[in-house]
Amino acid sequence: MENKKLIGSGIVVIIIISTIAGIGINNNYINFGDNPYERSITDLLGRKVNIPNANNINKIVGINAGCLRLIIYMNAKDLVCGVEDIEKEYNPTPYSFAYPELSALPSIGPQFGGDPELILAQEPDIIFSTYLTIADADNLQKLTGIPVVNLQYGDLNEGRNDFYNSLRLLGEILGKGNRAEELINDIDEMIEDLNNRTKNIPDAVKEWCYVAGASYYGTHGIRSTECQYAPLAFINGKNSAENVAYGHAYIDIEQLFQWERVDGTLDYIIVDSGGYNMCMVDLQNKTLEMGAGDLNCIKTVPPRAVMTLGYNWYSTNYDTIFIDAYYLGKRFFPDQFSDLNYTNGNIYNNIYEKFLGERVYENMANAYVPGYEGFHNITHAEIDAA
Repeated sequence: MENKKLIGSGIVVIIIISTIAGIGINNNYINFGDNPYERSITDLLGRKVNIPNANNINKIVGINAGCLRLIIYMNAKDLVCGVEDIEKEYNPTPYSFAYPELSALPSIGPQFGGDPELILAQEPDIIFSTYLTIADADNLQKLTGIPVVNLQYGDLNEGRNDFYNSLRLLGEILGKGNRAEELINDIDEMIEDLNNRTKNIPDAVKEWCYVAGASYYGTHGIRSTECQYAPLAFINGKNSAENVAYGHAYIDIEQLFQWERVDGTLDYIIVDSGGYNMCMVDLQNKTLEMGAGDLNCIKTVPPRAVMTLGYNWYSTNYDTIFIDAYYLGKRFFPDQFSDLNYTNGNIYNNIYEKFLGERVYENMANAYVPGYEGFHNITHAEIDAA
């Protein structure tokens, strides 16, 4: 009798263990020799995250501003299994022109983070993100049960190491370390080349430039500027607003007149194509008050104003920064850039190819202001027609 009780108890225990094990296996809580999270990395928020080996990563997503762009820079677009809604709308970015098929991927929710349920529906092996807090990243990982790896988007000024570290972390995770170093080397070489071409030009012969129409959480007009406008900084140019702030700033119209007519630190207007239409309206100056259209650099014939390609759209298009820099270099210092091939946008396409593997300058040139072939000198007729 005692033996029968022991046997019966043993069967019950075996059934319970088998049931628990089955539930665990089905929910990835228990893995017998087949644990999908085979290594641990530290993301750029300092979080320890367990992830699969590179050869077991088949599907990924990138959420928040710029994250998908970094993935594409790493030649990893074929792993992307879903995109935020902003990527499915009109999106005048170089990577969207290079790979329009991305817009056909399933939605993972709205911009600035997606939706956990829609992300989970695509079953990515890893969620990459930018601009999350530690708490946000931990919460998303808890909600989805999927590793969340946070990157730092950085910039090409003081945040360049953050940008490079993100590329290297992506390279480490996806088995694309060589690609990360290749792109970083290309960027460093372009920065060095631009500097070498312009570093010995005397300040006395350089124009003071004010950058107008800088995109910042949307489009803006003449008052919106970038104080450390990288395309100008890379050619050792002079930025009228360089000492106003770090990054973006709004400048009063009165300050523009102060710089131009009193301080002598405004000679030229650079119009970012992202704010082109609003800037043209501002330059018409249809009010009775003194406005941007009354600046001497605009009233002169022809206006001392040029248009560059906008590089801010859901964070920075790093490739376009260099496109702009090489245009401004040739525009203001033609002798120093005379050896480069600008015919049919060749040099610009070469840069896009370094970042994206595709030549998309024509797409970008016509994206914002069709009919003007991208970079150009702004005319009075153009301003009046806006």
